[in-house]
Amino acid sequence: MTKHIHNISSIAMVTLVTLVVGFSSCKSQKKLTEISDFEKVAQSDDESTEQVKEEPKEIKETVAKAVSKEDRLNNYFGAIATASSVNSANASIQEALAMFNSSEAPVLIVIYKAGSQPDYDEPTTISKYLNYLKDTKNNNARVEEAVYDAIGRIKELVLKKSF
Repeated sequence: MTKHIHNISSIAMVTLVTLVVGFSSCKSQKKLTEISDFEKVAQSDDESTEQVKEEPKEIKETVAKAVSKEDRLNNYFGAIATASSVNSANASIQEALAMFNSSEAPVLIVIYKAGSQPDYDEPTTISKYLNYLKDTKNNNARVEEAVYDAIGRIKELVLKKSF
């Protein structure tokens, strides 16, 4: 009987060792699978992060295209006229001037239009007009027409006074 118990205990021991080895190898395979899955998730997160980094750039470009140059210029006029400080107005003036081929680009202001024949105020330059906005804080004209050069900068501007 002791021999039989000895055989059972050795069979149990072999079975136990087999189970331990089997479970430990399953765990290590599971760990490897988990690590592999983690790497896949990490890679997809990296790709998602790259896409997120690129999306705002695309959105900015789309928004910039959606807002016409004339609208941007009208926005600059408003920012200059309502600037809280001279430095802020001067910064907006410099940004607006970047849209022109020269600070001496002519600006015509329509003050009256009877039929198809407009009457203009005295011609000025864009630099003088932007400084006028800064000094008077009176923005009562909107872009009616802009003439562009070959590289897309404004070379002549027609404004329409609004009353």
